[in-house]
Amino acid sequence: MKRLILVAALGLGACDTEYAIPEVSTVTPITAQKTEVTRSANAGVAAFRRVASRVEPVAEATCRAENSQAAGRFCDFRLVVDNRPNQPPNAFQSIGKDGRPVITFNIAMLRTAQNDDELAFILGHEAGHQIAQHINKASTQATLGGILLGGIVAAAGGSQTAVRDAANIGGSVGARAYSQTFELEADVIGTYIADRAGYNARRGARSFARFSGGGGIMSTHPPSGRRLATVNATADRIAAEKARGITPQLPRRR
Repeated sequence: MKRLILVAALGLGACDTEYAIPEVSTVTPITAQKTEVTRSANAGVAAFRRVASRVEPVAEATCRAENSQAAGRFCDFRLVVDNRPNQPPNAFQSIGKDGRPVITFNIAMLRTAQNDDELAFILGHEAGHQIAQHINKASTQATLGGILLGGIVAAAGGSQTAVRDAANIGGSVGARAYSQTFELEADVIGTYIADRAGYNARRGARSFARFSGGGGIMSTHPPSGRRLATVNATADRIAAEKARGITPQLPRRR
């Protein structure tokens, strides 16, 4: 309950999503599939380079088009392969010390990907986080959460230690407050990027079956069924626009 109250309060200054996430009427739960190695490390890296050669230019062009006021290196992606063994499959976006956005795939992710469409969609999804400025927005929410909860405890006469602990908790909750929405927004953007690069996002999003989960109140990711439904609905929109002779554009919120 305390978390719900805090999230509601954060909503007063929330960093809203900028891209329209489609409403879906039916969400089919995904049955988890076993994650299996499908290729050697060398073959995985080769596949990643092959896909990146097509997706990275599209992602950077999309980033520049959507963030025309962004300066310098904001859309200059750096792609990294983490070769450490015995890690669970993972891909994520971060910001390097030089200010460039970094997209990291670990070797386990590359070895368990079943096809190029999966790599393309995941790469587009991670680029979507930068395009929608999710790291900056999460940082702002964390600051607001820390100030809010710390201030509440201070006003109630809490000790310095209690205020500090409350601020830390508030910051953690604030950073997570919109994470599920951010994931869905990145799924929408990733679908457009994969399509523009000539890949099948529907097929790529089937990787959710191997990374199912999410959806709990403290989870950073939505249920995999909801994510797959979002990708399919977005792909439907793209196909419909193409059928009408319209160049698909990322759907901004009105």
